[in-house]
Amino acid sequence: MTAEENLAVKIQSAGSAGVKKADLRKEYGDIESSLESLLTKGEIFVEKRSTAYYCYHKDFYLQSLLNSDPKFRLTYDMIKSLEETVSRSSKDVTLAVELLANNISNLARLVTETAATSPEPRKSISLDAFREAFDGALVNSASSIGWVELAKVRNEVCSKCQLTAEEFYSLAGKITADNQDKYELSTGGQEGVMVRGLVHGFVRCI
Repeated sequence: MTAEENLAVKIQSAGSAGVKKADLRKEYGDIESSLESLLTKGEIFVEKRSTAYYCYHKDFYLQSLLNSDPKFRLTYDMIKSLEETVSRSSKDVTLAVELLANNISNLARLVTETAATSPEPRKSISLDAFREAFDGALVNSASSIGWVELAKVRNEVCSKCQLTAEEFYSLAGKITADNQDKYELSTGGQEGVMVRGLVHGFVRCI
């Protein structure tokens, strides 16, 4: 199978629980192009839940929403109930239309309430601003030999810039790759930047 097919099978095997994008990246390395292709084809869905991005296969995404979103389940149950009502009583068109109108009204109200309570999207941080915060954290945490655990840097930068761990490591990976004359990474640690399939959990300024 191709890398894309392997990825699709892995996501499908996770069922309605989904699989963390970060875990997929740890297992398969660079998956962005394959994920983008699967998303374009409608084979998978990616959704942010809590602080992580989860991937769901199309066969299980509906069940995942039913399990995790009470409002979606209520709306779904209402529509299914309407379908059953219309099927049982196709002659009573007037009643079916009234039920449909009520369900559409309730659905509109739920969507409006959800939109009203949804937080505003967080503004993204520029690469320059991230690098400034990253360098500051390195200076604050540097040991006598210069090496710093990326987890410590992440704690400080994420707290200061309101970033998730996934956003931090994505940006950290970019600036260390683009500036290899300034930053040096080392393998080890429980978390870090993925380079050629290995976790690099330590960094220092050269």
